[in-house]
Amino acid sequence: MKYLCKYTAEIILVIYVLLFLGFKSPEKTWDRVINSDGKGYYAYLPAIFIYHDLQFGFVEQYESSYYPSNRSVFKEFRNKEGDRTVNKYFPGLAILWLPFFLFAHLIAWLRGSPMDGYSLTYQYSIALSALIFLYLGAKWLQKLLKAFGSGEKVAALIVVAATLGTNLIFYTIIEPSMTHVYSFALITAFLLVNYKLFHEYRSGWFAGSLFLFVLIILIRPTNVLIIFLVPFLAGSRENLIQTLRNLWQEKRTIILGAIPAVILLAIPVMLWYLQAGKWFVYSYGDEKLNFMHPQMFRILFSYNRGWFLYTPLAFIALFGFPGLFKRSRFQFFWLLIFLVLYIYTASCWWVFYYASKCGQRVFIDILPVMAVLLMFAVGLFSANRWKRVVSGIIILLISLNIIQFYQHTQWIFPPYNINKPIYWNSFFSLTKQAKIFLPMEGILAERTFTNDMEKDQGQAWLNPGTRNDSEFHQGHWSSLSDQTIPYSVGFVTRPDSLFVTGNRIIRIEAFVLKPGKKTEATLVVDFETDGKSVSYNALTLDSYTREGRWTRIEAAFYVPLNLPLNGSVKIYFFNPSPDQKLFIDDLRIDFISLKDEPGYRKIEGILLPEKIN
Repeated sequence: MKYLCKYTAEIILVIYVLLFLGFKSPEKTWDRVINSDGKGYYAYLPAIFIYHDLQFGFVEQYESSYYPSNRSVFKEFRNKEGDRTVNKYFPGLAILWLPFFLFAHLIAWLRGSPMDGYSLTYQYSIALSALIFLYLGAKWLQKLLKAFGSGEKVAALIVVAATLGTNLIFYTIIEPSMTHVYSFALITAFLLVNYKLFHEYRSGWFAGSLFLFVLIILIRPTNVLIIFLVPFLAGSRENLIQTLRNLWQEKRTIILGAIPAVILLAIPVMLWYLQAGKWFVYSYGDEKLNFMHPQMFRILFSYNRGWFLYTPLAFIALFGFPGLFKRSRFQFFWLLIFLVLYIYTASCWWVFYYASKCGQRVFIDILPVMAVLLMFAVGLFSANRWKRVVSGIIILLISLNIIQFYQHTQWIFPPYNINKPIYWNSFFSLTKQAKIFLPMEGILAERTFTNDMEKDQGQAWLNPGTRNDSEFHQGHWSSLSDQTIPYSVGFVTRPDSLFVTGNRIIRIEAFVLKPGKKTEATLVVDFETDGKSVSYNALTLDSYTREGRWTRIEAAFYVPLNLPLNGSVKIYFFNPSPDQKLFIDDLRIDFISLKDEPGYRKIEGILLPEKIN
């Protein structure tokens, strides 16, 4: 146990490396390390050192070379400022990544691989940076907890809880180019350095604290609020005032120590000037904090990434406030002020859930605060029996988080808005499901056609010759798609007479059986004009189906707005595999008319059609 506590951070790092190797595939175009917002944070480095282009005209080049051709993971980070282009993101992460970028550039040169900033060498280098900062954050957090009076075992347990019991794991392994693991590490360092400043006074701690503070802001500007944690770290009003007096008496040392922080602050100003010809730019465009419309309850409790719902350890940590109150009312009120201000400010962002793919990501940055509170929560219980109960609850919640990490990596929890039915449907599942959740209040009309494969249903139904009785879900017949006839029983019709509004979707339900492991089969909705395909749409089935088991498949597609009146649609399953079979049974097709209002024209989970030329 002694060695487990001593090497907690190292053990966590090994676990993270194994998880990275098991769940991340940077060689795949859709699973690169430099992705999502990370493309914008990172772009400063190739722009300056490779392309010499701070207007970022090289974006299309790397997108076409290294990312999916359908632009499914395309991220636009360029905003217009007059007739110039600015990167909307602050350069803090680029500053942190500079050594890793230069290292990758050297390795690419030595290996003779592309030195373009986006090849696999660079992708893995950024992944390495995330793992290193995760390790440093865990190491610093353990020291911080001990500084606050935690014992070895409790500190180790809480570090494990913070790193394996929260969505930090997702944003280090799956999306390591996002800001959060770096903010977690640097804010932990900021808290530790400031604690030392107030309790082991040295003026050098102030210089380090100021440098960290500026760097934290340059990574995520709203984290400026951590300044409100400084009195909490001081421990008392008297200690805060005395330390400030000591600093005031060493003005020359303080001024010299502040120079690196001032240089750091000058970097975004210079970049704005080089990009837009202005010293100060609000680069986020229409994305703003709306302080008059906070959504504090939703950001904490919503099924759509509510912090306490997806990270229940954070809610448990709140029980540390009574213990903190007993220790110091001064610390209690300052920490409460910080937490309320942080939650309020975070909830004012124009999209309160921050397009998070795994829980509420914005609170990862303040995990060290949660960890300190969790330490006080554990400290409320003096009896060993109750300590074991609390430790058991923490371990249980760590296990739950690891399961949910798996669920999110497999897209069992969908990446779009999550409501109550979606949450509970996903919560108990370990397999990805093809299922659609339609807002019932938006449906104006519905026409349904079904085929249980028990008999030939007539002219509108395609490929009746694929009916067979070797496998079936219900009854005695199904449709077999194989190398002889790769197209299943399907349906063809002119959709114009089946809808009453211009906002139209087609929902398909069926039971599917694949006897083998992989079929590459797809569900096809093909819109045609004069017998020619004008919008071919397909949903790949392999990730939703299980070998040797009938699986319910449900999908929905929008009908193209500009489909001609004489257009038609064909709906069928297609199995191109030469040696694998696919069985279809109990097919249902719904032609649904939705309210022609903005909220129903792009419902999450319903596939938008390929555009008609």
